[in-house]
Amino acid sequence: MLFIILVVGSAAYNLLMICAICISAIKAPEARRIKLYSVFMVTSFFGFFAYIWMFIVLSIVSKDVVDLWEAVITFLMFPLVVIIAFLAEKNFYASKKIDMEEEEQTLILTPPEHDENGSPRSFRKDELLQFLRDLGQTTNLSLEDKAQLFAAKLSETMHRSRMQYRIQGSRMLTGGKSLFLNLPDKLQEIYSEVSQRDILADRKASWTLKSIDEDHHSDLNEQYPTIEFSTTTYAVLECEQKIYERAIKPQPFDGCFPTDHELASRKPTLPKIDIIDDARVAILEFASSSYGVLEREQRVTIEVVRYGFTNSVIHFRLDTIDGTATAGEDYVKLSEEFKMERGQQEKRITIHVIDDNQWEPDETFFVKLSLPEGEETRAKLGSKTIALVTIINDDEPGFIEFEESITLVKESIGKAEIKLVRSNGADGRVSVHYRTKDIDAVATKDYEPAQSEIIFEHGEISKIIAISIMNDLEAEKDESFAVELYDPTGGAQLGKHIKTVVTIINDDDYKTMANRMASLVQVDMDKLSVTKTSWGQQFRDAMNVNGGDLETAKFGHYIGHALAFFWKVLFALVPPTAIAGGWLTFFVSLLFIALLTAIVGDVAAIFGCLVGLKDSITAISFVALGTSLPDTFASMIAAKNSKTADDAIGNVTGSNSVNVFLGLGLPWLIAASYWESKNLPFTVKAGDLSFSVLVFSVCCILSMSVLILRRYFSVFGKAELGGPVIPKYVCSIFFIFLWIGYLTLSGLQAYGHIKWQS
Repeated sequence: MLFIILVVGSAAYNLLMICAICISAIKAPEARRIKLYSVFMVTSFFGFFAYIWMFIVLSIVSKDVVDLWEAVITFLMFPLVVIIAFLAEKNFYASKKIDMEEEEQTLILTPPEHDENGSPRSFRKDELLQFLRDLGQTTNLSLEDKAQLFAAKLSETMHRSRMQYRIQGSRMLTGGKSLFLNLPDKLQEIYSEVSQRDILADRKASWTLKSIDEDHHSDLNEQYPTIEFSTTTYAVLECEQKIYERAIKPQPFDGCFPTDHELASRKPTLPKIDIIDDARVAILEFASSSYGVLEREQRVTIEVVRYGFTNSVIHFRLDTIDGTATAGEDYVKLSEEFKMERGQQEKRITIHVIDDNQWEPDETFFVKLSLPEGEETRAKLGSKTIALVTIINDDEPGFIEFEESITLVKESIGKAEIKLVRSNGADGRVSVHYRTKDIDAVATKDYEPAQSEIIFEHGEISKIIAISIMNDLEAEKDESFAVELYDPTGGAQLGKHIKTVVTIINDDDYKTMANRMASLVQVDMDKLSVTKTSWGQQFRDAMNVNGGDLETAKFGHYIGHALAFFWKVLFALVPPTAIAGGWLTFFVSLLFIALLTAIVGDVAAIFGCLVGLKDSITAISFVALGTSLPDTFASMIAAKNSKTADDAIGNVTGSNSVNVFLGLGLPWLIAASYWESKNLPFTVKAGDLSFSVLVFSVCCILSMSVLILRRYFSVFGKAELGGPVIPKYVCSIFFIFLWIGYLTLSGLQAYGHIKWQS
């Protein structure tokens, strides 16, 4: 009976106190919304129903007895919850809706790179180079320091499971090694500056200074969060190569290479159609991966082309996806199916653009090409399945600038391609002059000097400047030259980036530096892994403060380490996950958990006797608090570090249902089966369970109502966690009062001050 009351008390603490901490843990005015709301509703329902079911089993159907069929149903509800939640995550119960974040990840999905030993890396070299470019050349850092900074960036952005947040919560309590990379103060300061620079760059990419003042900009960001795409996604959508790829891939060459030359087998960099073996299957794709339309033209025509087999009727589907343009405000949403007749090789579809007669920055949306169900046998999709449409502000000639302020190229590249962009208007024919200037690279020796004019026709928004690079086949240091813009015509103006620095990197030195730094980064990332440790490493981490990283250890780490030293060394006996595929870790961990639970229960009972508390009150207060501390820290860390509230809140609602269906269901099933074989009933005293479940149910309904209201009312920031200062603290205090009320009412009932007939 005591264990059942403990389960209810732990659920109350999880739902009320952990939610209170998570709501107030996020710095104002930041907020976290639940992304997978259907999963939240499923786990919330079962987190509530589990305790109603427990009451039904023990107090109504067969009082104080758990029959075998009841134990079976209780246990089977655990996989049922998992399956229903999984289907909800996959949007099985609703009409299919395109998930923008998932779409972005799909668009930039690339196979993992491997190091020289063949082991997969947790990052790509082009990401490393982009970070170095963002870091700049002003910081006097060693290669090891730069590797640590990049590893910290990866650690901050990588996806983490709820189990990892729980491990991190436990290690915070005990002064153990963090799963997050902690930087020394000097590097942390530099990292914060780089991060702040990235935030400002993202804002500039989404807003133009002429459009609204800074205060209004801030208000809009707080109240109306919008979807913003990374530059990586845009680059993929426009079929462009990232900076690193442009640096290492030579340009097409008109001559012929010997058959034994390493470039003789190089594939061309131009887009191509993959030819499939079945001659009766057609290939569909967009004619172009990007389109531009002047706002006043009020329509843009998208062309879908067919290759291969044409003697069939083909159906395909087009769906528009918001980028910075919004359906209904900037264009008319398209989501329908189209048909190509026999022999038809192209199909033009018109999408209507809304001309609101108001100046605004250039805006974009996407069009996705897909095949309806059953069409895969007659057609396949080509490489251009996503088209970027740019709605161009046509009231201005626009601003002309370089897309990047720094360009890295290898000496053997042949030609350096530098992109010019025309933004915030594309009205009329305009031009701009450009010229090269030496920095430490010498014209005619290291590169071909250039001075010319680039012309943008009406509606044209990008141009490429090609500068020839000389390969002298001599080992030398990196050299740079500048390309600058001047004298725009046709009413156009120069933008912010009127100068770009082109750095010519020595091939061999670059490869050595990149490979060495990539190895250092991978070493830093492996240190954060919980699956790549040996038994000896476990003991070293357990016996040292902060896992041996004393440079970043705080005073709290030393206190936690001193208090938990015995337990850390004891649990280091658990075999590492590298042995037997992790199964040995799993079963030995269960044994240690059972041992620890027994010890905690006995210590709590002794403590209750010493202070004069009944076992039921000790269970729902001190024991529930102790067993839920890892969950508390796990949810708090998830709330602060995750972009959504799913991990923080899901950790609560999910564990509350699992505690009953698995935590009680499995022991009930084993015990009920045993007593059934003896033809005896399995007795479980319900005691005051009905009163405890009633109070918990009221608190559960009130708390869930508050979370739902927070999602839909702007006074709370339209988010479950965080938001404006006063409302978030009011909600947290309300949740704390609910928990205190639960303890108070349970205590009054336990000591007979509230009469309750079970």
